Amino acid sequence: MNKFENFKLEHFPNGVAIYQCDNLYKFTQDAILLAKFCNVKHSDNVLELCSGSGVISFYVYSLCPFNHIYFNEIQSEMCDVIKENIKFNNLKRRSKIFNCNLKELSITDFNKPLDVIICNPPYQKLNPNSKINDNYELAIARHEIEVTLAEIIQKSSELLKDKGRLYMVHLASRSAELIIECAKNNMQVKRIEFIFNGDKDAYLVLIEAVKAAKSGVRVTKNKE
Repeated sequence: MNKFENFKLEHFPNGVAIYQCDNLYKFTQDAILLAKFCNVKHSDNVLELCSGSGVISFYVYSLCPFNHIYFNEIQSEMCDVIKENIKFNNLKRRSKIFNCNLKELSITDFNKPLDVIICNPPYQKLNPNSKINDNYELAIARHEIEVTLAEIIQKSSELLKDKGRLYMVHLASRSAELIIECAKNNMQVKRIEFIFNGDKDAYLVLIEAVKAAKSGVRVTKNKE
């Protein structure tokens, strides 16, 4: 029996689709918002950190097919889903999966420094009062158990070429931390977009940070 028989396909533009399963961590609207925020070129080599099923990269690819697609995901079960999604979309020659903690990645894992890194990271800091899901796979997707925001930005700076771009979605309440950590690692936040729910304060932020860039940021408006 094919273990993906009970999965359902989520269809993206231009014939791209990915497998999803209710028993695994499913992507949310955050991922699609980030995918639409990304600006990639056909010649780009792209790495998605904390990739889950690879939803963001596949959606970005559906809008603008790019050169090479790398995935980093610590959970082996999710890597199996990525493999199936690669197979379904005929991207085997363009892709590679790194099943490890992102802190283990180095520039030697790639042919050259990367053009783009995309990340939808765990949002919640870990503290003594944190309420953590008993399901470890869900817990590490939501809480900074295996990796922190600072570690993600530091690793992104190591792997990107000069003028390479990092795209990330996070809690709006951590915007200042995002900007500070980028600056510490020779990354300038060049574009920022806040996501609102009705008349309430912004609850999410999307950022584009560029390595070794001049200072100066554009604040853009979400079109949806």
